Amino acid sequence: MKRTIKELRQLQSMSMEQKIDHAVGTVEKFCNEVENPVISFSGGKDSTVLLHLTRKFMKIDMPAVFVNTGNEYPDIVKFVKGFDNVQILKPKYRIKGIIEKYGFPLISKEYSKMIYELKNGTKHSERYLTGVQQDGRKTTFILPVKYRFLITDKFGCSDKCCKFLKKTPVAKLNSITGEMTEESIIRQTAWLKTGCNSFGERHSKSKPFSVWTQADIYQYIRKFNVRICDIYNDYRIQRTGCMFCGFGAHLESLSRFEIVMEKYPAVYEYFLRLENNGVTYCEALNKCGVILPHQRGYQRNIFSK
Repeated sequence: MKRTIKELRQLQSMSMEQKIDHAVGTVEKFCNEVENPVISFSGGKDSTVLLHLTRKFMKIDMPAVFVNTGNEYPDIVKFVKGFDNVQILKPKYRIKGIIEKYGFPLISKEYSKMIYELKNGTKHSERYLTGVQQDGRKTTFILPVKYRFLITDKFGCSDKCCKFLKKTPVAKLNSITGEMTEESIIRQTAWLKTGCNSFGERHSKSKPFSVWTQADIYQYIRKFNVRICDIYNDYRIQRTGCMFCGFGAHLESLSRFEIVMEKYPAVYEYFLRLENNGVTYCEALNKCGVILPHQRGYQRNIFSK
């Protein structure tokens, strides 16, 4: 069944009650089709709402899994450990080794993947420069000219950290996630193809919040007085995720790294010293236009207390 942007927008305009019903119905359909479904619980506000919704409205103690990547806020790890029936998984590889071998997470997940493939001469990677696929069709996945210097620079960058630290540990699980289509074009495109539930031979995935927005998440939290991690008490943090991820850092007016430097100075120094081909993460971030909190010219948050 082909879905349209118009249909997505209509679903996104539903009321809170309708979205709750839609999400519960999506999860119920998924659970009826797969064996051993689990909630992908990151400890962030979105997945916390997902955990609350499934356990409240489905009236079952839905099992959850948390992947401790080694790049999580300590506050998040502590918060996750406060929930019952949550299995904590650890990746096979450490972030230091991934960065040394594959490169830094810079600019965005999509662009890092393009740069990695172009730098390593991956088959058909030239489409990221020409905008034309092998069969002659045009593609919207094109690397902007301003980032093409990274193809020939000394250090590498890639999206492999996400693959090995987040995706691989749960690759064989039938996961229920808090992903939303409003977060990226890639997630929107995926919804247009499969809807909220996708089923595969090896594993399947449910995304009951596909038609939700961040405003819905906050509305749900207020409506049901959902307890979220204390780290959100710091208004500078809107999303958690990997605390030293470089994706999108070049677009921020106030660095996400500021709070890491303040609360976890040893962690801050450790990550900035990580190297790829003799170049530190600090140097690579600077090359991409990111001025770090300890550096001259950094615009500190004037509202910080």
